[in-house]
Amino acid sequence: MVEEGNPHHYFVATQDQNLSVKVKKQPGVPLMFIIQNTIVLDKPSPKTIAFVKAVESGQLVSVHEKQSIKQLKEEQGLLKNSEQRRRKKHKKISGPNPLSCLKKKKKAQDTKSTASEKKRKRKRIRNRSTSKVLSEKQNAE
Repeated sequence: MVEEGNPHHYFVATQDQNLSVKVKKQPGVPLMFIIQNTIVLDKPSPKTIAFVKAVESGQLVSVHEKQSIKQLKEEQGLLKNSEQRRRKKHKKISGPNPLSCLKKKKKAQDTKSTASEKKRKRKRIRNRSTSKVLSEKQNAE
């Protein structure tokens, strides 16, 4: 299933060493295996890394093929011209935040408000029933 370049992007999961060696020879085929009840995805093989570098550098597409692709794009009207490109809109410079420019409000100082804000002392009311009981015990003695 993966001999012809893995067109369906299959993963291969195996514990067989011989099969894993064969799979590593094919570029673009990920290999999975199990270690202690954990599924592990093996790092890319050297063939896969070389294949990716070749694709990035454009070695797989010849100069003749690039020219034919460019010609076909021109015929179909898919080629982007520099005139058709839109320039990026730059952000305009804006002024300061209008809320930060407001004048600070002055606090009104009232002498009456400071007097009313004082902490009130709580008067302690003694329990009279206990004081009567104590006075009666002292009288009885």
